[in-house]
Formats: sequence, C-alpha cells, structure tokens
Amino acid sequence: MANPDVQFFPEGGELVNGLRGKVAVKSIAPNGMGRDINGTIVDNEGNVIVDFATQHLGMGAFAFTPQSGKTYLARIKTGIGETAFEVDLPKAKAAGFTMGINNSRPDSIFLKVAANEALFQQKQHSAFYVIAQSGGNIYYTAQSTLEDQVFTAAIDKKRFPTGIVQFTLFAGDGEPLNERSAFIENNDTLQLKIDNPVKTFAPGQKVTLNLDVKNPAGQPVMGAFSAAVTNESMLLGDEASDLEIFSSLLLTSDLKGYVEKPGYYFTNTNDQTRADLDVLLLTQGYQRFEWKPIWSNTPAQIAYQPETTLDLAGSIKTYAGKPVPYAKISLIAAKDNYITDTVTNAEGNFIFKNPELPDSARVLLSAKKTNNNNNVNISINKPGYAPVIKEKQAIYINTITAELPAMVKPDSIQKRRQQIADLRSRRMLKEVTVKGHTVFKRVEPDLSNSTNLNGAGHADQIIMSEDLIGCVKLSDCLTFTLRGGISIRNGKAINPHTHGMHQSPIMAVSIDGAISNNVNLDDIDPNIVHSVEVLSSVSTYSVYGYDIGGGVLVITTKHGGKDYATTEPAPGNLTYIYNGFYKAHEFYSPKYDSPQSKSLAADLRGTIFWSPDIITGNDGKTTLNYYNGGTKGTYRVVIEGINDDGNLGRLVYRYKVE
Repeated sequence: MANPDVQFFPEGGELVNGLRGKVAVKSIAPNGMGRDINGTIVDNEGNVIVDFATQHLGMGAFAFTPQSGKTYLARIKTGIGETAFEVDLPKAKAAGFTMGINNSRPDSIFLKVAANEALFQQKQHSAFYVIAQSGGNIYYTAQSTLEDQVFTAAIDKKRFPTGIVQFTLFAGDGEPLNERSAFIENNDTLQLKIDNPVKTFAPGQKVTLNLDVKNPAGQPVMGAFSAAVTNESMLLGDEASDLEIFSSLLLTSDLKGYVEKPGYYFTNTNDQTRADLDVLLLTQGYQRFEWKPIWSNTPAQIAYQPETTLDLAGSIKTYAGKPVPYAKISLIAAKDNYITDTVTNAEGNFIFKNPELPDSARVLLSAKKTNNNNNVNISINKPGYAPVIKEKQAIYINTITAELPAMVKPDSIQKRRQQIADLRSRRMLKEVTVKGHTVFKRVEPDLSNSTNLNGAGHADQIIMSEDLIGCVKLSDCLTFTLRGGISIRNGKAINPHTHGMHQSPIMAVSIDGAISNNVNLDDIDPNIVHSVEVLSSVSTYSVYGYDIGGGVLVITTKHGGKDYATTEPAPGNLTYIYNGFYKAHEFYSPKYDSPQSKSLAADLRGTIFWSPDIITGNDGKTTLNYYNGGTKGTYRVVIEGINDDGNLGRLVYRYKVE
C-alpha cells in the first residue's frame, strides 16, 4: 500500500527556536481521504522528542520545543507491520513570534503571543497588533509593545459571530507575522421542534407535522426553511458526511481544500468534536482576505456581481471589427412564438431586457445596418459567473458504494432481468465460415465511440455527420435520409413496422448511451452529431428490451479528434441558446386520499417528500403535509433554514413505517 501524504502545520504558521509550540499533522491516503498514522519526532542526533498519533480522519496535534542548531523529522507508521517512512518537519526560525489559541472555554477564547529571546533582544519596545476578523469585518483589535516576551488576552466570544474567526499578528509597520483560525460557537442557533411527534405510521398514511421554531431566547420567529423526507431503508443517510446548512455556511465555505465528513463537527457536538474541529482549522484554515484594503478601511470589491436580471446583451460589429451604431437587431424564438427587436447604441452595443422565454430556448438573432446591409457579425456578452474550481483533494469515487444498491430503481432491475430472460429463450446458431474473395474495398465508417448494444455498426442503417451538413434541424435531414418508411412527426421518429399490438411506433433515442422515449429530435443540434445508427427491425432493437416497440435511434455525438465540416451562420444571423426563466416543477408526492388511489405496490419511492420554500409565520409555526410511500422502514425528516437575523436551524426527526 502506498504511503499517505503527510504534512505538518505549526500553530500560528512558524516553529521558533526556544518556544514551545503546537504542531498539527494531516495524513491523506492516495484516495484523498484521511488515514490515521502514528509516529515519533526525532532530532538530527537521533534523540526521540515526542510520540504522536492522529485522532480523527488522519488529523492530530502534538507540542514540543525546537532548539537552536537542531533539525527534526517524523518517523511514521500507518499500522502494525507497516514499514516506517520519514517526513521532515518545517525548519524552526532563529528569531520570531508564536501565536497560540486555547478555544476550550465556553465563554472566552484565550490568546497567547510569545517572542523568543533572540527576537526580544532585536525588537524590544517595538509595537505589534493583533486583529481578529470574520468575513472581512474586524471584531477585535489589540495594540501593545514588546515589553515582555509574552502577551496574553482572554476575549469574550460574544463579540464574534458564530463561525470561523481569523486572528492575525502584525508588526508595527503592518506586516502580517502569524495567523491562527478558531471556530466560535455562540449557541445562537434556532430551536426547531415537532409539536405532534408520532413514532409509528402505516404505508401510504397521510402525515401531518407541526413545526415550531424559536430563537435562542425562546421567542417565535419567522424564517425560511426546506424539508426533505427519505426512507432510510432505501436511501442511506450519513449525518457525519452530510454537507448540511451549518457545515456549508459556517465551515467549508471558509476553508481551503476538501473537508471530509463536514457534518461530523455539527452533529451531537461535544468536547471531542470541538477539539477535532480545532485541529481541522490548524490544518486547513487560511487567510481569505487581502489585508491592505482592511488596513486602509477600503470596502472590498465584489468580483462577481449578483445576477438580478436575465438580460441578453451583446454587440454588432463589421467583419473588420468596427462597431455598427444604430443597427436594428431582432430576436426570434419561433418555438415559443416570441419576437422582439431593438437598436444598438452609438458603440454598437445592444440589450434585450428580460426576454420572456423559458430556459434553454433556441433563439435567432438577426441584424442589419441602417442601410439594410446584413454583412455584420453578432456577438453575445458572456455572463460574469464565478469560475468553478475542482478541489484537488476532492475524491468522488468510492463514496456512495454503500448507497448504490438502494439507489437503483426496482423497475430498472426488473427490466434488466426480463432482458436476460428474453436472451436466454433464444437459440444460438453455430458459427458459419463464408469463403470468397474481395470484389471491392469499402471504407467503413468510424463508429469507435458507438454505444450500440448490438455492437458498433450492427444496425439497419447508418447515417454519418457528412450526411447532416447544412441541416438547421436534425429532423429535416433525417426526413430525407431515413429508409424503410420511417417518418418524422413532431420531432419523433415513427416506425411503421412496429411489432406487437400494444407497442408504440415511436422510436426511442439513445444519446451516448442514455436512452429515452421522450427525446425531441429538434432539440439536438445536428452539428454535434457524429453518427445515427437506425435500429428499426426487431432483430436489431430487441436487445434494448421488451418495452422498446418502435426501435431505437442510436446517436453518437462528436468527441473531437476529427476535422468535422461545419456550416458558418449566414451574415447578420446568430443562433443562440438563451438561459431564460426556469419552468418550476413541483416535487410530486402521491396522495392516497381515496380507496381507488391506495395501490401501494408500485410506490417504491426513496425520497418521500421535498419542499424548498417552507415559511413560518410570526408565531414561528407552520405545517407539513405529505403521504408515506408504499415501503416500510425508518423515515428520516430533515428540516433546515435561516431567519431574518441570520440564525441557522436544523432538525432531524425519525419515525417508523410499519
């Protein structure tokens, strides 16, 4: 087994000769998850200084006093019988400060700043500052001079908001010297309670939960909440791994790197979880703010402005790159029966204010100069979204292994079993060798990326990208290229040779392996299609299962690596996919309120109920209504949200369905 990656983090940022300091250790296995280790710190003469071991998810801490002229390393073992390996500790400074935090007290936080003898002799009587900030706002400042080698302060936690607070030590000229993060817990969370708890329900039974929300002072509050109800027998819950509202808003958003099991630090909190959280901040806490603007009291500039409208803006230029002023530009969305127009300003810029179009609407932009010449180029302004950065330590494989069997839909399992049974009922023919000679050499199409279950190229007809050049809509080209009487109606391919009295003639569509009966061919850009394999006979499409009656269009999209022919848009025209208003879909939860509707055999839902917009009144109360699923088990209700004062609240409630 490969050795884990082990790093050491001195508290405050530096080891200093002659000063006892805490050192955090973080061990990460090759799969990106924490791995526990134990080891020994030794100096360059082989003397054992201290033993250590990680305490939670590969993280731990120890303390020692580095000495002048010595270097240190860790001899590490990952388990019994494992070969030890060595990692160097950071080199200690000859002169410097250490800054330590004791966060074990419930009401105050203890700060200690120490200078070693070498620094004290150099900087005696010089000024230094300690500043504590959270979210870019300063909540504590202290100024002192180096009259003694140790400075201490007990700071009331109530002066800070709940969350991560950054303590930074500055020299008199504003240079940051040391830094330490700590988590402040002020017990200011909302109190959520179910007023009518019931521990046992029946399948399909209506459930009414009365939610009561109060602030820490016991007063009812208005707030916005979400609720999710799941059957833990089908969807396994792990509160330690959940990225819930507390860990998301108060922890992971302020930390660098992947945080393993963030919910652990906010579930059943005790002295141990608080100590583990403190070690996490020693290893992954870091400064997110530039100090120069804070020193100068300059408000922070927002890098990415909030999106307040759905405007469509851009510019019109000649092909030589010159702006075209006062050009007329039209926006046409034929499918949505929408048309509007506007005129560019003196700089050639245009804007359509909040077009009333749905999300992913295909629009045509058409522009002309004032002399009706359309030899212009249209460009769309890119939205100023923040970039999405993948965490280097984030590991997504092997994280849902336990949940995967429960998440597979029962109907999918039954469908696959039926497919296997159908295959077993067929007769396998013996291999036949055909002898002959080649009359001509045919160039086979490149179907290396095909997901055809019969095998690439085993189809009744193959249509390649070269056959689709010049298509505005995919259905236009398919209308003229599909053989065997197959027609296109309302974006669907219709196979007249359907087998089976009750089977639909509509052909299913498989796009890179994802199959559906509800794909509109006009929603597929023909320019991204590499090939279409037509499975129209029962011998070719039966491998997809008994419920595929009309056949399958196996579409493989372009994956790059080839110089595909493309069509340039006509001058003065541009086709664009507009991200308009989302068509909201209400989460479907069956209602078993009549004898005819109480057929529970098919109700195998894992997610029973979900609502993102639960609002409590001024009395702090609201009601949730839903019906249980058809399966027995332990049902888990999770409610979380926030009030107008920014206080967070979360409730996990469980009951049995028997």
